[in-house]
Amino acid sequence: MQRNKPKILLLTPSPPFPPTNGGMLRIFSLVQALKDSFDFSLLTFTFTDDERKFSETAKLLALESLFKEIHTVAKETIISNPRAAPPLPRFARDWFSPGMASAVMTISPAYDILHVEFLQMAFYVRYSGARSSFFTEHDSAHLSLFHSYFREWTGMRRFSEIPEWLKTRAYHGAVCKEYDRIVVLTEFDKRTLAKKIPARKLVLVKTGTNLSRFPFRPPEMKRQSAPLIYVGHYPHFPNENAALWFCRDIFPLILRRMPDARLVLAGSQPTPPIEKLAMRGGPISLTGEVPDINAYLAVSGIFVAPVRLGFGIKGKVLEAFSAGLPVVATSTVAMGIPEAKKGVHLLVADTPGDFADAVGRLRTDFPLYKRLALSARSLVEKHYSWGDLSGNLAAAYDAAVSEAQKI
Repeated sequence: MQRNKPKILLLTPSPPFPPTNGGMLRIFSLVQALKDSFDFSLLTFTFTDDERKFSETAKLLALESLFKEIHTVAKETIISNPRAAPPLPRFARDWFSPGMASAVMTISPAYDILHVEFLQMAFYVRYSGARSSFFTEHDSAHLSLFHSYFREWTGMRRFSEIPEWLKTRAYHGAVCKEYDRIVVLTEFDKRTLAKKIPARKLVLVKTGTNLSRFPFRPPEMKRQSAPLIYVGHYPHFPNENAALWFCRDIFPLILRRMPDARLVLAGSQPTPPIEKLAMRGGPISLTGEVPDINAYLAVSGIFVAPVRLGFGIKGKVLEAFSAGLPVVATSTVAMGIPEAKKGVHLLVADTPGDFADAVGRLRTDFPLYKRLALSARSLVEKHYSWGDLSGNLAAAYDAAVSEAQKI
């Protein structure tokens, strides 16, 4: 006898298509993996002005195969006057819309679970009538003043932002108490949140990768000298910060030793500071948003991940592992992939000199280059397939639905 599929209402700040940044790729991949077992519907903001209406409609059409129903609220309904919004920290207040609050109140009672993605949207649970609620904590770095991914909380500016940081921590603690389940991406996040949130509410669902989408390409000596590559959604400040640090402090050291080195900054929406890095005829080039990043990974030699802000798993690194690209990363990145061992699956460096040295080693030591590529692919096959990881979320959904039925 076929069971009735539990109904999940997914609330996101924007349509998860195209899945060109880590958060949206995660959402897209999990829904794709679980759509045969659960009925997913989407509630999201979209732009309705004439300039962007066509592209927004195209995104929604592309998602129709994943979601049973798609509900939208005009992003222009977000309140611009802070005094008219509920008392929220600034980054969450910037997403308050009476229209979205009303939509959650109206639509959610028909669903078994309201699943809210991203902390800035978490307060919408206060308008929910669903029988159970889930929240995905994509990155717990906002709990740390010194590792935060907020642009405003860097350098000396962070000290003037201490009141806002305290508001954010208080908001996080309060809103998490209102959810039945909190989905975390790493063991580190789980340990951190378990200090304040009952462990029974925490569900570990790691970020994975699509092994078939990123097929392994056996390492060859000629790939060692192919361009370096970094991938990022650049409006997300940790990605912009990483690219700027690499290009200004690390890449010049590499060029001194290896003048033929080239760097590709791939990914969506390059910011003005990123665009300035790519001078015509220079060693740095930009791709902008591309339909398939795999095409660029296929012609690159080394993946660099110089991210210093934020926590969590870096999906872009898992994609590089899957495709057979050796990786040089910071400790911040490596921490999000605890199974990855330094010198076995990737090289780890935290200073410009050490990072440049690590890249130099990979460009000249083929046995090391080959060994890292092979062991990294083996790691993602064993630990980071979406098909396996999605089972944890499915089990949590089923348990929540069962508990709600007993009440």
